[in-house]
Amino acid sequence: MAKTQVKEILQSNDTKKEKFDYLWEYYKWHVFGTIAAILFVIYIVVQMLTRPQVSFNIGVLGPETTSEQEQALSSDLKQLVDPEEEEGDMFVTVTPEGQMAERFFAQLTAAEYDLILMSEVAFENFASDQSMQGIDINGIDEEDLRYSEGTENVIGISTNAVPFFNNHDATQDMIVMVPQNARHKDQTVRFFEAQGIDLSE
Repeated sequence: MAKTQVKEILQSNDTKKEKFDYLWEYYKWHVFGTIAAILFVIYIVVQMLTRPQVSFNIGVLGPETTSEQEQALSSDLKQLVDPEEEEGDMFVTVTPEGQMAERFFAQLTAAEYDLILMSEVAFENFASDQSMQGIDINGIDEEDLRYSEGTENVIGISTNAVPFFNNHDATQDMIVMVPQNARHKDQTVRFFEAQGIDLSE
């Protein structure tokens, strides 16, 4: 509706109800669209403000675990490496192998994990993958190191050689790796230092 038409309607001798009905007929979809846009913006802002900050996240692709085992891992991790000045939570997220693995790899691609754990069999698929960080490590026996396929680059460590993981049934007999896109590498170094392992990237 042209601006002049709106002006004419408002200046006409029609009743207020007739003016309102006429304008509503033409502008109702504009009103609905504006309300929907405002609600969408509010939703996005609320999601951003209420999303928990994460300062360290370990992703585990392995056998199904209980929520108690997962909470115990997260709690012990927080006690191990959580400095008081660090903002954000520390998580250990366990994803069951099988159909749920797609979620794990999507989160890995989105840089949500700072360390990942998986079985020896699953590791074989990553041995030739360039998405894992090569690491220099001291204090680990040769038999506990895993290499990038065809190279001498260490990209994995047996979890049995890492006390934190070896002390939890859910993370024994697995391989731990550092993703290339990990966001909190200082926390990763701190984690391994707490295990008596000297890690440098």
